[in-house]
Amino acid sequence: MEDKKYKIFPVLILAFFRVALGVAIGLAIPVYLISIQLEPEFIGIITSGTAMAYLFSPLVFRNIHKKLGLKITLILSSSGFLLIQIILQFTLDPLVIYILLIVDGIFLGFFWPDLMTIISLISNQKQYFESQEKKNKLMKSYSLSWNLGGVFSFILGTIILFFIDNNLIMFDFALIFAITGVIFAFLIQNPGNTTQSEVIVPLDKGLKCIPIEEEVSFPLYIPLVLIAVYGFLIGGLGLVYPLKSDLLSYAVFTTYLFYSIRLASQTVAISKFMDVKLYFVKKILPYSTIVIIFTLFLMAINQNLIIFSFLFLIFGTFLAFHYTLSFKLIVFRNASENTSKYSAYFETMIGIGFFFAPIILGFVVNLGIDIGFLFLASISTLSLLFYLLMRKGIKITR
Repeated sequence: MEDKKYKIFPVLILAFFRVALGVAIGLAIPVYLISIQLEPEFIGIITSGTAMAYLFSPLVFRNIHKKLGLKITLILSSSGFLLIQIILQFTLDPLVIYILLIVDGIFLGFFWPDLMTIISLISNQKQYFESQEKKNKLMKSYSLSWNLGGVFSFILGTIILFFIDNNLIMFDFALIFAITGVIFAFLIQNPGNTTQSEVIVPLDKGLKCIPIEEEVSFPLYIPLVLIAVYGFLIGGLGLVYPLKSDLLSYAVFTTYLFYSIRLASQTVAISKFMDVKLYFVKKILPYSTIVIIFTLFLMAINQNLIIFSFLFLIFGTFLAFHYTLSFKLIVFRNASENTSKYSAYFETMIGIGFFFAPIILGFVVNLGIDIGFLFLASISTLSLLFYLLMRKGIKITR
C-alpha cells in the first residue's frame, strides 16, 4: 500500500471519540454514585473496574489482531464499547456498572494496542521512515487527537450541565460517542506490512517522539515509581474532589470545568516540557513536587470555587514534570536497548496507580473528605523523599 493512499483521519477520530467516551463516563459514573449516596469505599471499588481489567487485558489480547486483523478487532472493541453504553441506557445499578467497567477494560486491552500498532506500521512506511520530521508530526497528530478528545468531553460536560443540571445526560453523549466510534472503526484501513526494520511503538498512546541528545543511565525503578505516583494522584483526585464538590453543594458543571482545566494545562505543559533538556527536568522535579504537595493541602482547606480553578490549573501544570521525567527516561532505556518492552512497564505502572487510588481513597475518605486530599499530599511527600534519595542514580552526560 502506498503511503499517500492510507487515510489516517479515521484512526485519529477513533482515538478522539474513545477518549471522549472514557472521560464522559469516567466522571459521570462517580458523580452519579455519589448522588445516590453510595458509600465511598464502594464507589472507589466500582470506578476501579476499568483499570483493574486493563492491567492484564493488553497482555492477554496482544496477539488477537494477528488472527482477526487490525480492522476487525477495532470494530469488535468499538462495538463492545457501544454495547456497554446501550446497557447503561437501561440500568445504572452499581453492580451492573462495575461489571460493565470491567468489560470496558477488557475491550480496551485490544483497542489501544491495535491503534498503536497501526500508527507504528504507518510510521514505518517509506515517507515516514525516511523523515524524522514527518514521523514526529504523525505522532503529534495522534497525541493531539486523543488529548483533544478528553478536553472536548470535559468542556462539553461543562457547557451542557451549566444549562441542564442533570449529570445523567452525559450517558447520552457517551452513547453518541460510542456510535461515532463504531462508524469510524469501519472506515479504518488495514495498513500494509512494512519491510523496514525499525518499529516505533507509541508510548502512552503516542504522546511524542523525543530526539536523543543526552546520554543517560539510571535504575529502572525510578521512573516506574514516579509514574505510578502520577497515576495514583490523578486517580485519587478523581474520587476525592467530586465528593468534596457534592459536600459543598457545587453545581455539577463546575466539576467538569475544573477537570477540563487540569487536563488542558497538563497537556500543554507536557508538550512544552518534552522539548526541555532532561537535565533541567531532573533538577526542577523536587520543586514541582513541593508545589503539588502545597496545592493538595490547599484543596483540603479551600471552599472557594475561583481558588479551586487556579488549584486545578497549578496541579495539572506541575504534575506534568512527573510524567515528563518518567517518559523521557523510559524512552532513553527503550532506545539504548533497541526494545519497546519498557513501554509496557510504563503503562502497567500508570494502570496500577489508577487501579489502587480510588479503592484506597474510598476507605480513607471515611475519616473525612479533606483527609483524602491530605493523604494524596502525603503520597506526594513520600515520592519527594524517594526522589531526593535516589536522584543521584540518574546520571546525565550533556
